[in-house]
Amino acid sequence: MKPTLNQRFQTLILRFHQLGGELPALEKYGITPAQIVYLDYLGKHPDCQLSDLAAALQYKPASVSTMVSALERKGLVSKNPEEEDGRALALSLTPRGRAIVAEIERFRSRRVERLLEKLDQEEKESLMRLLEKTILKEEEN
Repeated sequence: MKPTLNQRFQTLILRFHQLGGELPALEKYGITPAQIVYLDYLGKHPDCQLSDLAAALQYKPASVSTMVSALERKGLVSKNPEEEDGRALALSLTPRGRAIVAEIERFRSRRVERLLEKLDQEEKESLMRLLEKTILKEEEN
């Protein structure tokens, strides 16, 4: 029996993840893939508040607060009083947190380049167009 489109897509996603791993070895930093999501966001949105982070990640503020505290204990995130409202805290990556995010971004970039180098420019553009369209349509829901 021929696999359905859904089954083929799931198989492709699984194979994509198996092609060299999604992230470099995180054990050396003592962090999890879930924590990378937080570090990624804070790397792109320095000095954001916890409520901003929770809204962006669509997690409950209490869960986000727990994870941010764990990252702070690991020396990857700092909480600093906001200048305008001393009660609010601005979340930022520490130098060590920024270094980890930079390493992960380099790893991801090399991986994407390796995957895309086998396609010609037209195929790359077509792939990007379809992926962007898929994500945009999902975000509309």
